[in-house]
Amino acid sequence: MRWHKWPYQGGLMPTPNRETVRAILEKNDRDLKIRDAIGRAWQDVKQKYPDRAWWRRQTTLRSIMWEYSVERVMEVVEDDARLVAVKHHDTASFIADDLVFFRLKKADRKLFSSNYPTPLAGMFHRHAADLYGHEGFQRVEIVHTFDRFTTGIEWIGVVAREGKQIIWDFELRCGEAEVITFPVAPTLPAGKTVIRPNIPEVGKQADDAE
Repeated sequence: MRWHKWPYQGGLMPTPNRETVRAILEKNDRDLKIRDAIGRAWQDVKQKYPDRAWWRRQTTLRSIMWEYSVERVMEVVEDDARLVAVKHHDTASFIADDLVFFRLKKADRKLFSSNYPTPLAGMFHRHAADLYGHEGFQRVEIVHTFDRFTTGIEWIGVVAREGKQIIWDFELRCGEAEVITFPVAPTLPAGKTVIRPNIPEVGKQADDAE
């Protein structure tokens, strides 16, 4: 795994800009790869924990899904020189192009993630605070939401917050548009002909009747 540790530099963190974050994540198709990584992480969890439905603590699934998501996104990091992982305080985050700082989270259907009430967790969405010691990062979350019965992932996207208020969000791309092939009229085998009934035209019938 490729980890990076930033020295403390101080300074104010900018409020995340939607178009800047989108452009950086779309570079090198990072958004497609990250979305695919989270989807594969869910497949890992489903395959390895078929009895997860009876787990009593809801946080169990969230924690295990986080572990597999980080592991899968680390595969994306290995192939992208401008995408690095940052390990800190028993968790992990990622930095893209030395500008966008993101972490992976499970969110509810209103796109709010849940955190343990630690000082670091509380500061993540306060952009006036320099949380990780590197000036200029735009901090956002890449979140996934489950469907009502937790049988599948419903949404994967980016969420920017200021405190307890969502500033903006957008869904990660899921690949190129699917090409739809329209049906083609079948060709007849050689030597075959089609016999059509001889139906007189309406106008011709009227003329004959006169």
